[in-house]
Amino acid sequence: MKKHVVTVSVLAGLSMISGQAFAQTGSAGANFNKVDTDFGDGDAYGVDGEVLFGADSGWGGMVEATFSDSDDTDSTLGAKGHLINRGSNNAWGGFVGLATTDGDSAYVVGAEYAQFFNSTTLVFNGTYATDDGGDVDTLGVNAAYRIFASDNLRFDLIAGLARAEVAGFDADGNQLGVGVEYRFDYSPISVGAAYSRLDGDGAEADVFGVTLRWNFGDTTLKAADRKGKTFRGLDTPVIFGTPVVTPPPANVA
Repeated sequence: MKKHVVTVSVLAGLSMISGQAFAQTGSAGANFNKVDTDFGDGDAYGVDGEVLFGADSGWGGMVEATFSDSDDTDSTLGAKGHLINRGSNNAWGGFVGLATTDGDSAYVVGAEYAQFFNSTTLVFNGTYATDDGGDVDTLGVNAAYRIFASDNLRFDLIAGLARAEVAGFDADGNQLGVGVEYRFDYSPISVGAAYSRLDGDGAEADVFGVTLRWNFGDTTLKAADRKGKTFRGLDTPVIFGTPVVTPPPANVA
């Protein structure tokens, strides 16, 4: 019962924020991920969303919220805030975030940059995350190349590297992924799918995901990308044995 209350609260909060005058664009969606690891398979599901404001030019912002759960792990609730400077062909800024599960909390800070080309976007970030309860500190670098076959059809290529210090021991991890999102013309609905290969010291995993999204305040996926939505969900890769991050949303590869 508590899980369903949290899920409804996240969606209701995003809906109320989107109704404010300053909210220019954003989305809310549901996702499902199937995770295949060396230690067995698992299913994860959740909801996530974001709103952007003041994002046409100059300084603006983005707020993200996520809720995820699975049959074998505790649910996780997260939030992240971005401060973004939008130029004519690029965007840059920084972010801070918090994720909490079963009374344990992890914090993340980072910087991000995006370069916009005619039909593609190159985006990358650097992150630092810490989980005091698990004695974990993580540094990560991530990059994504987004290809727009049309204004409403986007393909994603993503890569990431991270190093974690867990109770005094170092662990390395990397991620390679691909994804696709399609928004139906003259409709607020989009669908996405993704695959990621995650490798860490002592463990490996394959993550398959799908997403159904409702978009508001814009007309195409490319228009939303140019306002700064391209930064959504570009997180630190998974390093197994640490609670710092979770598999990426399906439509962010």
